[in-house]
Amino acid sequence: MFLSALLLSTVALADQVKVEAWTASSTAAAAATRDFEATHLSDNKQAGVWVEGDSGAGMGAWVQADFGAAKKITSLVVWGGDWSDAEAYSHFNRPKTIVAEYADGSTEEFTTEDKQAPQVLRLKSAKTTQTVKLRVKGFHPGKGVDTAITEVRFFDDESTGAADVLSATSSSQAAEDADGVYSAMQAADGMGDSMWCEGNAKSDGTGEWIQVTFARATTISSMKVRNGAATADVNGKVNRATSATLTFSDGATQTVELKDTRLPTTIAISPHQTSSVKLTFSGVVKGTEFNDICVTDVTFSK
Repeated sequence: MFLSALLLSTVALADQVKVEAWTASSTAAAAATRDFEATHLSDNKQAGVWVEGDSGAGMGAWVQADFGAAKKITSLVVWGGDWSDAEAYSHFNRPKTIVAEYADGSTEEFTTEDKQAPQVLRLKSAKTTQTVKLRVKGFHPGKGVDTAITEVRFFDDESTGAADVLSATSSSQAAEDADGVYSAMQAADGMGDSMWCEGNAKSDGTGEWIQVTFARATTISSMKVRNGAATADVNGKVNRATSATLTFSDGATQTVELKDTRLPTTIAISPHQTSSVKLTFSGVVKGTEFNDICVTDVTFSK
């Protein structure tokens, strides 16, 4: 279709703890069109990636996040491997076992699955720390020899009590092509360069829907939406939603208006406890080239 984007899955909705600086044990040499610096670990892009530059396969390589001051964290999310395209993902090793070391010297070990999905790693207990060093202790092998990580985010779930997104489904999705796939979860991943697009060839998107399911029932009172395509040059080519009906897990509904803008907009919702929210689109602004509604991002909070 028109954007490099790949399948995502479970991601935490909570207060994100901002990383002020990244350091790394090593960094792979820059290629002709891109570099592999650790700063890409919080650039909110699938195209940006850190690759270690050790002589081996990456065992023992590490990156360290510095929050600038002591912050409480309860979880982190890791996008293992290089998510820039399918070939890159299969080429680089992906972290399997990660050892987190905190500023007080204490450590905690996490294991990730070998799947192209954000890995939600929950601390045994909340930790207040200024730094977190993530060391690769084991890896899922790729075709090459280097280990890569695309993104790492840290969260404080306890501050908001917000739910985790367990899954996302949709009425349809645009067909996979050389640029990637356009699955429902890409509208709930928090990444700035991925999106969901419906794929009903007989519709302009009216009546199509996307549903986000939470890990547990949560009272929500607002929705933040980035409407349309993930990039400005593509946004005018796709259809954008102007209105939608929200359906909660108990069957209750609420109609909302959506702004035709790629900028994040917050929409108030009458507080409602629910384990899922379905957005069924009822109004559409036509694009100039693709007759599909696209949504870059949608999140729910208290």
